[in-house]
Amino acid sequence: MAQFMVQRGKTYKTGSMKLTRHFIIFIAAILLFLPAGAVSQRNWTLEKCIDYALEHNINIKRQKVEAEKATNNHKQSKRNLLPSASAYASHSFNFGRSLNEDTYEYVNERFQVGNMSAQSEVALFNGRENINTIKMRKFEMLAQLERIEEARYDVTMNVVTYYLMVLSSIEQKNIREEQLAVTMDQIDQIREQIEVGKKAKGELLEIKAQAANEKAELTRARNDLAMAYVDLAQIMNLDSVETLQVKIPESLQVKEQSINNTEAVYSRALETFPSIQKAEYELEGIKKYLSVTKGRFYPELTLGARLQSYYNELVPSPYIKQLQDINVQGGVGVTLRIPLFNKFNQYTQVANARLDVKNSQLGLQEQKQNLYKNIQKARNEAVAAHENYQANLEAVDSYEEAFKYAEEKYEVGLVNAVEYRIAKNDLSRARSNAANAKYSYIFKLKILEFYMGKAMSI
Repeated sequence: MAQFMVQRGKTYKTGSMKLTRHFIIFIAAILLFLPAGAVSQRNWTLEKCIDYALEHNINIKRQKVEAEKATNNHKQSKRNLLPSASAYASHSFNFGRSLNEDTYEYVNERFQVGNMSAQSEVALFNGRENINTIKMRKFEMLAQLERIEEARYDVTMNVVTYYLMVLSSIEQKNIREEQLAVTMDQIDQIREQIEVGKKAKGELLEIKAQAANEKAELTRARNDLAMAYVDLAQIMNLDSVETLQVKIPESLQVKEQSINNTEAVYSRALETFPSIQKAEYELEGIKKYLSVTKGRFYPELTLGARLQSYYNELVPSPYIKQLQDINVQGGVGVTLRIPLFNKFNQYTQVANARLDVKNSQLGLQEQKQNLYKNIQKARNEAVAAHENYQANLEAVDSYEEAFKYAEEKYEVGLVNAVEYRIAKNDLSRARSNAANAKYSYIFKLKILEFYMGKAMSI
């Protein structure tokens, strides 16, 4: 097998095969004709992550199945207004002492008899039970559709959370890499100064210790980033984390913006938030169920029709003629069923339905209270996060000036390596804190946008 060693952009042959122009063209052709997804899958925007998670989330799929069942129940409640119809047919061979239904005399003969009948029935009035059931099933269907949106909201917010964690981890890693690069450049400069006698060798050891510490911090930052990717992939139900690489926004600067007050956000959330809409539909559905139980106290009036015929072998007439002419019977009539007493079962059902309505009203009230509390908390956290972010930006400016001053003094020997390292560490910590504060502030703003039903994007 041919082997190659690549160093500083040059290729050295270590086997018998040469890296020819044809081989390069072959590799380029493979890359050119790769499916678009093979490239784009490593460039995940927040919107793409959300779409993928929504498509592959099992809870959302299960809620959709339940929505299909609720839709079927709603359709069936409408179909229950249609007349019912049934047909019946039988044929038997009689022997021994049997009743001749035409003469109503018992005979001791072998003969055949056949019966055919059809009947239909439709409810004219049943205390509006069918109508209220249709409305109840409709509200149940609407409530289930809101459960789908509720699940979508949860998944969306989880993806936003972990996506921002990835971006924050990337920025933390970049800060550590920049700090380490500065330290490595400083090591090269000190070596040159030691050679000409301007610096003591002890200062080189101090800077090397600083570099070792920064390498350890960089390793931790890279591990944190890897775990952030794992968390994001898991919340998306993505099979392989290796294909996941988020797209870094071109500009993620925090813009100054006014934070809506709690009442404004709450007012908007009442109109759009799925948990509130679901609770309202559930309440309306239970109210209709109460109407259904009350309707069962009323009499039920139905219209029915029947048609029947029979064949008797003892009658001297052909089979078809008996069925079509001689023995045909039919009728149309109405039936009135009046509920008189059923051991107070219906009273108990109505009483329990009233309690269900009251419980649902309390549940809706609790949902609204919790929503207001969560928005109030989110708004206060957003204000605090903004203030914290501004304070950290000021701290970065101050530590940058302090480090610049310490660096200038260090180059001319006015401060030692320890003082220089302290100033550098302070700046690194300030930048790290500012990055954390920035993403915390962005996340708090996204929560408020989430409650207002805005699309999640960066």
